[in-house]
Amino acid sequence: MYKKKYIILKYLLKEIRENPSIIFVIVGTFLFWVSLYLYVPILPNHAKAMGASSTMIGYIIASYAIGQIFLRIPLGYAVDKWGTKPFAILTMVCSATGSFGLALADNSFEIFLARSITGVAGAGWVAISVLFASQFKTEFLHYATSFMMGINGIAITMATLISGRMADMFGISTPFYSSVCVSILGIFVLFFSKEPRNNPHKAINLMFIIKNNTLIRVSIIAIGFHFVTFGVTLGFLPIIIENLGGSKTNIGDITTLSQVAAIAGMSLSAFFINRLGIRITIFLGSISMFCSLILTAYVENLFIIAALQFVAGFGRGILYTVTITLILTSFNKESRGVAMGAYQAFYAIGMFLGPALSGLIVILFGINAIFWISSLITLIAMIIGVYKPYKSNL
Repeated sequence: MYKKKYIILKYLLKEIRENPSIIFVIVGTFLFWVSLYLYVPILPNHAKAMGASSTMIGYIIASYAIGQIFLRIPLGYAVDKWGTKPFAILTMVCSATGSFGLALADNSFEIFLARSITGVAGAGWVAISVLFASQFKTEFLHYATSFMMGINGIAITMATLISGRMADMFGISTPFYSSVCVSILGIFVLFFSKEPRNNPHKAINLMFIIKNNTLIRVSIIAIGFHFVTFGVTLGFLPIIIENLGGSKTNIGDITTLSQVAAIAGMSLSAFFINRLGIRITIFLGSISMFCSLILTAYVENLFIIAALQFVAGFGRGILYTVTITLILTSFNKESRGVAMGAYQAFYAIGMFLGPALSGLIVILFGINAIFWISSLITLIAMIIGVYKPYKSNL
């Protein structure tokens, strides 16, 4: 096992030495996620302080998904046709614009509009993820994907760790303005990146891609865990923590702990895939999230909530990596951009429905009901994900 890890690490380092542009892609990816998550832990509480109701808070969080649902498939087409770099840079411009709007917002509706712009930036993950994947051979994609997701996890962890502290120490607007600065830095970094030139290819049949069984099943799994992530972890859990007497720093710390666990899950996912197979790996990730959700509904202690969020984050990290790996290994390079765009557009439905429905659920049935419903959704997605083998190049 250690010999194989050494060979994989040696290969990754060799690729980086031969193609220094990968460094710019890595740093650009890091800055992309920092810019989008630097204010996420305190956003629900900020909206509440602006007078937003539970329903409106749900809509604000859900607005991040609107642009992604409608833009990711067209962006996938554009990436396959014109390349990734222009759209990666445009992504950072949108992130800077949305963050600046959040900093200046005076009411919940303005927060909604600004958050929608950051959702357009989120759609740009299609371009950045395909750019990253294009640097590596297909047989190493699941390792490269784990590497990429590890970078994402570290970026989100750092962002969420300092978010609450920045707000407590320097004011609530500080994370938003800091995100603007990070986005501008990302524009300059990605400007120096390069991408392999794709050979001209035939027109891609979108319906053929969308009907792909692997894409459908993987998307259902992703809709499930994004429903939970944006409806619970990044949605109403911060408000629960505050209701239990937690500070914004506590909110940031618990969110960060979940991200640290996600990094562990992302890093170990390739190992689990090789040792346990795709379906058992999906089961492991799903059951971790399911158990965390069920137990959190009955807990009123911040330390136990933090521990349960660690378990949930570990499962989320596994699922995120295994699903994106299945997409990258189930389609050829010519159609990978559209396939990734379709996958990300589908899981953006979960990003939208999670917080949008959670706000209504809280009003109608109480805040604990979102944990019960989310656990049921996780269970259904798991069953669909594991019931039969996958066809991929793994």
